Formats: sequence, structure tokens, C-alpha cells
Amino acid sequence: MKVYILEDEIVQQFRLESLVKNYMQQKKYPVEEIVTCDRSWDLLASLEESSRNNIYFLDIAIKGNQNAGLEIAEKIRKLDAIGQISFVTTHNEFASITYEYKVNAHDFIDKILPQKVFDERIIANIDHYITINRLKPLNEVFSYKTRTGKIIEALYADIRYFETTGIAHKLLLQMDGETLTMYGNMNDIENMSNNLVRVHRSFLVNQSFIKKMYKREKIIVLEDDTEIPVSRAGFKRLEQVWLKR
Repeated sequence: MKVYILEDEIVQQFRLESLVKNYMQQKKYPVEEIVTCDRSWDLLASLEESSRNNIYFLDIAIKGNQNAGLEIAEKIRKLDAIGQISFVTTHNEFASITYEYKVNAHDFIDKILPQKVFDERIIANIDHYITINRLKPLNEVFSYKTRTGKIIEALYADIRYFETTGIAHKLLLQMDGETLTMYGNMNDIENMSNNLVRVHRSFLVNQSFIKKMYKREKIIVLEDDTEIPVSRAGFKRLEQVWLKR
């Protein structure tokens, strides 16, 4: 994960970046990079090359644009559905309208708070993120924003397979004891985890649940004895995956 700071005041930039960096080092929290930007588009350009599920501390008024932080938060959500966004600003009047941008903000921190209180709020945000992700490590969580804007989250350990329905982009997500209907793209989902293998045009399977492979019959059998059809290309993918085990 990375920490992103959007702030156009140099003093405030230094204040926030130093606090985050020192606290991360003190607690020995894992962080790839702290990215500080004074323009919203610089942040967005950097994010496009980054992993998801980051921490964001965003000012709202940037370079004369009173809504810049809200607007960039909306764009961040399209790239990072599960990242933690907090606003750090003097514009408290915007707190009540953040919901209109559908950014699911975690916190709203006033810059003019006493230094000790301000630092405690920032630290509390970092601790909250770390606690949540220790409970649900990123590489163990499937999180997908569907074409309708709904966010589907599940543990990969519970996912058995995805299946097409015959209706464009309408999929079935089969989990342990539960089936969900969702709208998405199988190719996009396949690229989200090495555990997911496209065995057939209509099936994307969690390899962890595969019990047996029958090449002649062109099927695989899952641990619950569900039989899934497999194409020739699907078997090639499976063989490559199993060789790496």
C-alpha cells in the first residue's frame, strides 16, 4: 500500500508528510511509498500506476478550485474501490456534502485543530487502516466494483467459481454455501488473482478447490464434487498452474 497526500500549501505538506513518515517508521508499518502532490491530476496520474487499497489524505480546496479534493476523491473511487479516504481541510462546511460525491470518506480532519489533536487524528486514521487490513489482508480479499456501481467483496478462500449466465456481463459468483448475481467482466476478474483460472469460456475457477482433473472427459471436479467443463485451452492453463505448485 501507498499513502497519498494532496496538499498545495508547502508548510502543511511538510507537516503532514513528516507526521505520516515518522509514525510509519516508528510502528514499522509496511508502506511502499508516501506520495505527496500539490495538484490533483498529478495524484491521479501516479495512482494509475499503483496498487489499490491505499490511504489518501486529501485537501479539498486546491489551486483555487474549492471542490478539487471532492472531485479527485470521486475519480480515486473508480480506480481504488476499497482505499481509505480522509479529508484534511479548513473547509468544514463541505463535510455534510461529501456523501453527494459517493466517495465513502473515512474521516474529515480540520487543519486548525491543536497540533496534538491533529496528530492524534491522523495517527488514528493510519491505525484504523492497518487494523482493518490485518483482519482482511489485501491479497486474500476479492473486491470488485460492478458495472452497476455495486462493490462486491469476499474472501478468495470462500470463492469456488464464477459462471456466465447467457446474459451479457451477468455473472454468478458461487461461494461456499452462497450464490451471488453480479455484473462484471470475466477477463477483468481473471486478472485480479493468480488463484483464479479460466478453464472454460463460461467458467473461472478458484484452483484451490480443484480436487481432480479428467482430461479425457474434459471436466474438473471440485472439493464439493461439483463438475466443471474444461476447454482444451483451459487444460493448458491448468497444467501451467499446477506445474508451479
